[in-house]
Amino acid sequence: MLKMPPVGEDMRIDAVDDNDTPIAVINRRDVFKQRANFRVAHDLIFNSQGELLIQRLASSRVRHPGYWGSSVAAYLFAGESYEGAAERRLTQELGIQEVPLEHVGKLSMEDEGCHKFVSVFSAVHDGPFRFDPDHIEALEFLPRPVIHELHALGSRAFTPTFLQVLGFYESRM
Repeated sequence: MLKMPPVGEDMRIDAVDDNDTPIAVINRRDVFKQRANFRVAHDLIFNSQGELLIQRLASSRVRHPGYWGSSVAAYLFAGESYEGAAERRLTQELGIQEVPLEHVGKLSMEDEGCHKFVSVFSAVHDGPFRFDPDHIEALEFLPRPVIHELHALGSRAFTPTFLQVLGFYESRM
């Protein structure tokens, strides 16, 4: 696998047009300032009982600190494929490798004035997981109906992207 530079605000990503075609390379930190369209991959990891792994973002995060989100979320490096990013961040965020990912599909959504393209993958893995506590505060497997109930009751904050990704996944089932 190609060695990628560190993930962070200085990572170089593709800015894309409304058809998800690369048109420029920019720093990740400039996406929202420039209102650039961009790409991300999300992995939904289920255990053998069908429960979905969700992660609580570290409270030190700039966007959505302490919110719950997808099992794995990844900005794509410039020139990187959706699948490559999904596999790379699975290893970086959860410490697991060689997990067969199934491509669910791709959706697009608005995110703070930008158009974001999200390719969604799913897999089954029961753990154990090794995660970076500077990035992730907690991991938890929950049945999808419980996630919906927690959201409806307002007892847990979920990232807007995760809620759209989950709805998209469920519409494809």
